[in-house]
Order: sequence, then C-alpha cells, then structure tokens
Amino acid sequence: MRKFLLPILLIAGLTFGSSYEQKALQFITLLSSNDFENAQKMVSDVFLNALNQSSLTMESFWNTLNQQVGKLEQVKRIKLSQEQGYQVVYVACEFEKASLDARIVFDRDEKIAGLQFLPYTGEVSYQEPEYVDKNRFYEIECTVKNDKWELPAILTVPKGEGPFPAVVLVHGSGPNDKDETIGPNKPFKDIAWGLASKGIAALRYDKRTKIYAKESSEMISTFTVNDETVNDAVTAIDLLSSFDMVDKNKIFLIGHSLGGTVAPRIATMTDKLSGLILMAPAAHGFYAENLLSQLEYIFSLDGKIDETESKQLDETKQQLERIKSRQMEQSEVLIGASKKYWEDLLDYDPLKVARSLEIPILILQGARDYQVTIKDFEMWKEALSEKHNVSFKFYEKLNHLFMPGEGPSTPYEYQKPNNIPKEVIEDIVQWIKTIK
Repeated sequence: MRKFLLPILLIAGLTFGSSYEQKALQFITLLSSNDFENAQKMVSDVFLNALNQSSLTMESFWNTLNQQVGKLEQVKRIKLSQEQGYQVVYVACEFEKASLDARIVFDRDEKIAGLQFLPYTGEVSYQEPEYVDKNRFYEIECTVKNDKWELPAILTVPKGEGPFPAVVLVHGSGPNDKDETIGPNKPFKDIAWGLASKGIAALRYDKRTKIYAKESSEMISTFTVNDETVNDAVTAIDLLSSFDMVDKNKIFLIGHSLGGTVAPRIATMTDKLSGLILMAPAAHGFYAENLLSQLEYIFSLDGKIDETESKQLDETKQQLERIKSRQMEQSEVLIGASKKYWEDLLDYDPLKVARSLEIPILILQGARDYQVTIKDFEMWKEALSEKHNVSFKFYEKLNHLFMPGEGPSTPYEYQKPNNIPKEVIEDIVQWIKTIK
C-alpha cells in the first residue's frame, strides 16, 4: 500500500459526532504515517511514563504491532463511549493480517491517557453453538462485590427443580469481559450456556481490569495477581454459594489460561469448592515465561525471523531475565507489570499447590495451543501422576480458546467465528457428575 493513499483511506465514509472521535482518528493517522513526533504531542504524561517504564517508544510500539498484523489499510468505524467517567473512542482498524479495535482513552484535558488494541468484533455477531438449548435455562443479572470493586455478573440457571451443581468461570490474563470475548467468539458464554443446557448453573463476571482499568493502572506498583484475579474469584464463589438454586456441595471452578494457573491458589482460600477444572493452565506461576516461545512461534509463521523480530526477541529475553533474576526496580514496569506482580508469581508454584489439594481436578489441553503448550500439559501430568484425584483430557484439533481448526494455530484464527465443541462441554458435564 502506498503511504500517500493512507489519509484518503482513513477518512473515506466516516462522520464524527465529537472532537474526541476526530482526535482519535488524527492520532491513528499520525501513527500510520510514521509521524511519531506529532502523535506523541497528543498523549498525556501518564501515557508517556507508562511507555517509558515498559522500555517502549511510540515508534517501537507501533512497529511491533505492524510486525504482528501488518500495515494499516483502512479505518472501518469510529464510535464514542463513556466508561467510568472517561471518554473512550473505539477505532476499528483493518490491518493487512487482522482487524483490531484501537481503544483510545481521553483524560479531562482531552489528552490520550490510554491505548489498547483489542480483537475487532466487527459486525459479526456471536453465533451460539448447536448444543445450546435456550429453553432449558434462564439468566439472572447480579454483581460480584469485593470491597469497592463491583463487577457485573450473570448467573445462568437451568430450569426445573434445584439445587443444581454450579461453576464459576475465571478468565485468562488481560481485561476480559464476562464472556471472555475475543473477536466474534465468546468461549465463556459457550461454556455457561452449554452447561446450563445440561443442568449445571454457571456464574461469569467482568474482570476487574476491564471495569476498573484506570484504577488498576494507578495501583500498578502494588498490583498482584490477587488483585487481578484471585480475590474476585473467591468473592464470586461466595456469591454463587448464596443462591438457593445452587447445590452448596457441588460448586466448581473453571479457570482458563491464567485463571487455570492460579486456580490452585484460589482453592486454598475457600472451603466451598468441590473441584477444579483447569483449561490450558501454565505449569509455572511466572506465566510470562511462555512469552518468548509465543513470539518465536508467531514470528516464524511466515518462514523466517527478520532483523527487527530478532531484536524484539532479544529485548524480550533480556526483560524476562531481569524479572527472573529479581533485578527490577521498585517502580519499574516490565512486560506490562511491576516488580511486586512478577515476584509474587515467581514465588507461586501451581504444581506444588495442586499436589497439596484433596479436591478432584480435571486438566484440559488443546494440541494446537501455542500460548500454553503440550510441554506445560506434560509437566502437569508428571507432577500429579501419583494423585488419584486428578484427570486429564487432550484434544488434537483445539487451540488456546478450545476451538477447533486445522494446521498450525495463528492469532488471526481468533477473529473467525467459532465455538467450543460439544465434546468439551460433555466431558466437563460427565466429570462433574462423577464427583460425589
């Protein structure tokens, strides 16, 4: 794509209802034109400090994004929303290899205080799987309340006489919503609706880092995985146990990715769980350990690793080594988190904690998962081989979202509509039914 065509592609067909939308488009246009000097003038000091603490510049941030998804071709839509009192503009960006939503947060001075690139949901609506029977359940809106944090939640309840077995769904890393939405896909909705169709209730909730992004960022120096995930999960378990239609002796936790990794820790903080279901859990608390292999995998999908990619791998390796050797400064941020966050996870051994648990555990893994790999799965199997309360299931065609595909998995397949297959839902249902 010729660079001088970009402004025309960006502006064509778009109308604006506010200065925020105009500024958001201007910012993306500047980045796309490699005018990083003027783009930087649009951001707040808080934003710049966050970049600097992560050892990034505006240019390196944008170049890294381009390496992963290609050059920006056009902007398809711009929309303004208000979130937690802030003006937030979503700019739907169509890159060469994927479509992403640029989430641009403005402060009260109309400076850009936050920028995230999220999977673009586009106009493709969620497609419920065939195994769901919406005549067999209903849903209740509720709230997971943990001190000042109030997280919107939904309890999906089977119709008929209870009490019913129930699960609480715990997300992976990042600011996930209650459905763990990625592109047009909603794996947690698949699970909740699939289980409820089979007589099992499910509670899912928005993650704290999604609802309270600004507040979480402001406390980054003291923020740990307990703040991100663990404490709210314990509160959600308490909420689930308070419903009359829930069987208090049949409450389970389903944790995906990071949620599965910290599930053993969660289980030590409550006596209300009857079992754990871990979906693609990392075998070590310091889950960023997998980042280097993820990047190598993604960069090598085109058959080569170029000089820029090699440089990024070296920088990532250096950051990981600094974290693991505990050389971080107290106020420093590496790979998106602080010294306290990473050192808490360095001290956490999920395999060791899982060995100490007496409740049943089911561990699920997809063969096409490049984020948490077969290597992690084998480590879980080896560490828990003598535990009679642990079961394992392996799926040849599933990726990290537990959705089917063929060939090597890529980040771009998450943008295609898909569902968790019936087999996974039935395996979870049958396992829960065996727990006395």
